[in-house]
Parts: sequence; structure tokens; C-alpha cells
Amino acid sequence: MWTLLLAHVAMAAERPPEIGMSLQPLLAFDLQHESDSEDTFESWTWITAKAQQRIENGGWFFAAHAAHNLRRGEDTEGLWRLRVGETGIRTPVGPARIRAGNLVERWGKLDLTPIVDVLNPSDLTAGPLATVEAMRLPVPMAVAQFSANRSRLELSYSPFPQPDTAQLMGSDWSLIRPGMLESFATETAGWDGESADLLAGPADQLANALGELSPSTMRALSDAASAMERPEDTGLNGNVAARIEWEGTGVDAAIMGANLRSSIPQTGLSTGLAQLLQAEQYPSFADLDGLLADSPLQTKWPRTWMAGAEASTVLGPIGIRTEGAWWSDKVVQQTWLGSSTTEAAALGGGLDWAHGSSLLVTVEARWTHLLNAPENLTLTRADTVDIGATIRSAFAADQLTAMLAGLYSPSFEEWMLRPELQWRISDPLQLGIGAVVIDGPQPPPASLLDAMKYADGPLSMMSENDVVFASLRWIY
Repeated sequence: MWTLLLAHVAMAAERPPEIGMSLQPLLAFDLQHESDSEDTFESWTWITAKAQQRIENGGWFFAAHAAHNLRRGEDTEGLWRLRVGETGIRTPVGPARIRAGNLVERWGKLDLTPIVDVLNPSDLTAGPLATVEAMRLPVPMAVAQFSANRSRLELSYSPFPQPDTAQLMGSDWSLIRPGMLESFATETAGWDGESADLLAGPADQLANALGELSPSTMRALSDAASAMERPEDTGLNGNVAARIEWEGTGVDAAIMGANLRSSIPQTGLSTGLAQLLQAEQYPSFADLDGLLADSPLQTKWPRTWMAGAEASTVLGPIGIRTEGAWWSDKVVQQTWLGSSTTEAAALGGGLDWAHGSSLLVTVEARWTHLLNAPENLTLTRADTVDIGATIRSAFAADQLTAMLAGLYSPSFEEWMLRPELQWRISDPLQLGIGAVVIDGPQPPPASLLDAMKYADGPLSMMSENDVVFASLRWIY
């Protein structure tokens, strides 16, 4: 099948392929040091190489992405990652138009507060420093499109769904921040309890061993923990989705449904380990056998049914966008490394206003409701509201662009601002300076135990990560 599709595209080619490349380095500096273990400097460099060949009714496309991350804190860390970007073919097959390969298939109308954009995982390792292109991860996928008049049906299958990419520990943007694990092991050596004489010594040795681990080993441990119990990529555990779109006079609307594997795991600490951590003392000898017999962390990757809708229209000078969704089993995070699945619904909308090409104002909002919300939630609540806004203004003959993006959560009373000034030196070259400012009513967790029982929002957890940055963008 794949050979026939590729041969069909190759025979139809009549002109050489188009090629392109982009280079986007970013340097970020933390000017206020609230913690001795935090990163004081961070750099990201995103490189993309693309090629495509357009033919009648189809073609092929290829992209390769590389990212380099350098951090300076207690250790100097450098990480290089290379992956295949959007790569595949477009070709008609009978009544259908087929896209197949490593794809990004975007659903929805909202950008700052998306709801139905669920087909691709996200790369969260760079936090708000990342570009939009770097955050969306393509996955193997085939999409068949059938068109009739003003309507279109799309069927998609992802045989090897992937989880969101997030560093569990070792980064300022991770749950377990630099130094937390080593400090926790040192603290446990001083705990009381009947079995303290037996376990305090090994805990002290563990603290010394963790302190001597190289950053690359710590990242490997983080990657291994993030992939625990993930189903094998046999092609039998894939994601199936369908979308029906209708284009009316001044209105675009769509409904969609999918059966998906969760992009984040459902986890749970064993009862004995959770009780030990909450009591902050070693167990009795009678309880020790039971503690060691249970797996310390249980991990599952549940599936969920999802149904959604989206629509957009224009009312005078205002663009209006909306979307909503329902999930049968959405994974939500709880304290002490726990999580549960619950039925959930969300509704959101956005307004756009433009004054020529020199000024654009966008406002979006999202409400999420957990129908059977469990107790002890972290990073979310039974009802959460998120509001996002962007202001973009171009001046000096479009050579200078000022942008301000922001997020505000009334549910947690936390916010983030990202101002940036860009200078277009030439068509391919652009420089920028900006900042990321985050604040919330509660301080971020200072220790591993604080992080495990943290009950506030994601912005509050990252509120010590304020940085100023300089960026460059070169496109060939």
C-alpha cells in the first residue's frame, strides 16, 4: 500500500522540490535567584529543515527538527534531540484524499485556551519559552478526507499514539525541580520511627549517590519514569477519530469524536508509601514487610471517548470563535503523585479584532468542569476558568512589532505575561527581546514533599521562573 502511494506521487512530479530551513536560538536569564539550586541561565535552539514537492492534487513533504537545550545552575547541562517533523504524502485514492505519514492534525479554533486540539501530544519541556511549532509533536497518522458540496468528512487513525513530553525532574519547568530529590533523601536520614536505625543509613547513602549523579543520568531516570507501563507500539492500541466539517455562508462549523489513549498517565502511590511520606517517619517493623511488598507507584494509560464541536464566524469587524468538548474518562492530577479519571466537559470562545495590518487584539476564555471531581486535586479544580489575550502592533513600516501575550486564571488567581519586541532586520532575519513574568498567591513548592502535596495551580508552581530573553529567527 505505502509503496503504491509513493510510486504514484513520484510519477506525477513535474518540478523540483521546494526546500527551506529555519534557525531559532533563544537565551533566557533569571535575574532574581530565589533558590540556590535553580537555573540561572537557559538556552534553547530550534532548527527545522523542510522540503516538499507539490503536484496536481497531491505531493510529498518532509521535515526534520532538532533542538538543543543548555542550562546552567548547580550543574551545566546540555541536551541535543533530533526527531522527524511533519513528513508524508498527499494523494487522491478513489473518492478520498489521503494524507499519511508523521502528521500534525489540528482541531479547534482556539490558540491560547484550546479544548478540542487532542490528536497530537505536546512538548512541554521548555514551558512558555517554546515556539508554537516546537510544542506540537507529529505522530504516525493516516487521514482520509471525503468532500461533498460544502461538507467534508475526515477519518484518522494513529497506530502509535505518544504521550506528552514533559521532564519529570531536574528542570525549573518540571514537577521535581533541581536539588529536590537530593535534599529529600538527606532529610529522610534524620526521620524518627521504629525502623530508623535500619533505614537511615541507606537513606544517607542514597542522598550521597544522588548528589553525584550526572545530569544525563538524572534525565534518563526522568525519561524512564515518564514511560512506565506505557502500552507497546503494536498498532493495536491506536487512536481513532472522525470529524465532519461544514462551510456555510460566513460560518464554519464542525463536530468530531474520537477514542483516545490518554497523553498523560494515571498514577498512584501505594498506600503504605503515601502514609510514610505524609507522616515523615519510618514505619514499624510490622508494617515494613507490607510496604516493601507493594509496588511503590502504579501507572496506567487509560482510554477515553471524546466528543466535541467548533465554529467560527465574523460579525462586523469582530471574528468569533468557539469550541467545546466532553470526555468520558479524563485523567486529572491529585496530590501525592495520585491521579484519577473523571467525566469532564469544557466550553470556550474567542474574539478577534484587527485594525488593518498594524494592530491585532485577541481574547479567549475556557471553562472546564469535572463532573465527578475527586478529592485532593492539584494543578486543577472541579471548575476552572482560564482567560488568555494577545495584543500585536506593528509600526516603523512593519520593521518593529510589539507583542503582549497573557494568561490569567481566576480559579487560582494566578497569571503570566510574555511581552516581546521584535525587529525585522530583513525578510529572513528577525531579532527579539522579551520576558516571561509569572505570579500567583501561593509560593511554589520548596521541597519534594511540598511538590507532592501542592494543591494550587500550574502558574503558581512556576512563579519563580521569571526570565528575560533574547531571540533570533532566521528563515531560508
